Amino acid sequence: MFSIRPRLCICLTILTQTYAQLLPDSQALIMNELEHLYFDDTGPGGFKSGIVPCTNYVDSKTGLNNNTLGRETAAQWIRTAFHDFVTADVAAGTGGLDASIGFETLRPENVGVAFNDSLFFFSFFITDKSSMADLIAMGVAMAIGACGGPQIPYRGGRIDATEAGPFGVCQPETDLKTTLSSFSGAGFNQADAIALTACGHTMGGVHYSTFPQIVGPEAVSPDNLGGRIPFDDTVAVNDINVVRQYLSGTGNRGGALVTTTNKTVQSDLRLYASDNNKTMEKLSQSPEQFNSICTNLIARMIDTIPNGVTLTPVLDPRNVKHADILLNVDWSGKLTLSGFLRYIETAGSASDPKSLDVTVINRDGVLTANTVKALGNLSTDTGNGVFGPTFRYPFTVDIPGETGLGGLAVGSERFPLQDTLFVVPLLSSVTPGLASYNILDPDKLWTFNVTAAYRTFSTPSSLTAIVKYPVPQPGNMSPRIDSSNTAQLALIGKTGPFSLYSAALQYTLNSKQVFGSSIDIVDEGSGAKAEFFKLFSIMEFF
Repeated sequence: MFSIRPRLCICLTILTQTYAQLLPDSQALIMNELEHLYFDDTGPGGFKSGIVPCTNYVDSKTGLNNNTLGRETAAQWIRTAFHDFVTADVAAGTGGLDASIGFETLRPENVGVAFNDSLFFFSFFITDKSSMADLIAMGVAMAIGACGGPQIPYRGGRIDATEAGPFGVCQPETDLKTTLSSFSGAGFNQADAIALTACGHTMGGVHYSTFPQIVGPEAVSPDNLGGRIPFDDTVAVNDINVVRQYLSGTGNRGGALVTTTNKTVQSDLRLYASDNNKTMEKLSQSPEQFNSICTNLIARMIDTIPNGVTLTPVLDPRNVKHADILLNVDWSGKLTLSGFLRYIETAGSASDPKSLDVTVINRDGVLTANTVKALGNLSTDTGNGVFGPTFRYPFTVDIPGETGLGGLAVGSERFPLQDTLFVVPLLSSVTPGLASYNILDPDKLWTFNVTAAYRTFSTPSSLTAIVKYPVPQPGNMSPRIDSSNTAQLALIGKTGPFSLYSAALQYTLNSKQVFGSSIDIVDEGSGAKAEFFKLFSIMEFF
């Protein structure tokens, strides 16, 4: 494992996930990649790093943390998701959380830097199995769960829009009838609209630099250059204070969209008071009630998707899960499986064990006597995830090629794996090799020497490689995945029960594209597939 150490603050620690040896189930592969970002990738440069601490702000213009502007990345992530979602038409089955916001950032209704800031950060994590829409939804769940709020049920599988959606995000000047109509179109009634707004406005605030018709220049100071007035006095904590201060008239009294003297832009006041404060009173009864209502509404918001899109089950932060799995075969036919077990110390669970026993399941599904001990408690293998501290237990186990690999057993847990078709990292390489680099480096020629192992009685002469990587979209901070690049891997020899195939693939890419690249290996005759091997993984072996 190594780290990218760019000159800018977007420092991505390479915690690779490689799924060439997982069963080729698209939903499972999506869940594994998103689990990796959400549960595992908690160190410097991980997905959570943008909001550590929750007061942090990442400036998309420079890539640097800048905490003098009165901005807050966690609040921006919530705002981005809301603006992407709220133009949904649930009756027609269109819109919702689909990343169309990337095409809409120049609209007056989407004023401010929050959207491009968020998309800039998320774009470093786009792969074939982690769409921008999924990352926007994850940003909401992460911002709330990591900043004192409840854990939001999170699913994956969203599909990115290829064009802008309709206009219709409410602005501070929007009248109450139009505001409620907008929420209704997205499937939220009046009480939902009030509560969702309060849940979204428990962090962050309103800025003079974005809304000078609401906030005056007197809000600007040397450590608040954007001139922010917070919604409540716990600006970086997801809590009930915005509701209680609004109702009591204390502290920040609900923020500038309540207290501004310009009645035209008192949008929060109009909405909150529209049912004589009944919904706000209900929210204020207890922090537990506030969290329960917000959890339900936020989950509904991020699960509002177009017709035809199917979401995965909710990601489950179970205590033990495998991560960073790599499968190799040498010229004697011996398999070597290496990687980590991840342990999350969730609320109420036992503290991290000193070690975990890993037992090989052979390709016939039989539990073998081949057991190794994965040791933990190294300072480099700990993190602080949204659901609790995370611990990583490295292991390596040799497996006879004849008996093969069908999965791993850890206690009562069973993790299915496969050795039918997989990329062999130790027989593959990337040129130029990189121990550390700037993720914003310009284009250069890359050569991927890819070798795959295939266990089959009917050996084809070649396998097809499908290389996928992010490419820019005009007018959008978010890239899309290009899946049009194919090449042939030729048979180069045999080892044990495996046939080996190899090819040198060349592409001109920037470093960010390489980081998001993956490859599928397919036998078009039988349909056998090794899906989503992340090309960046083989750089570990330099």
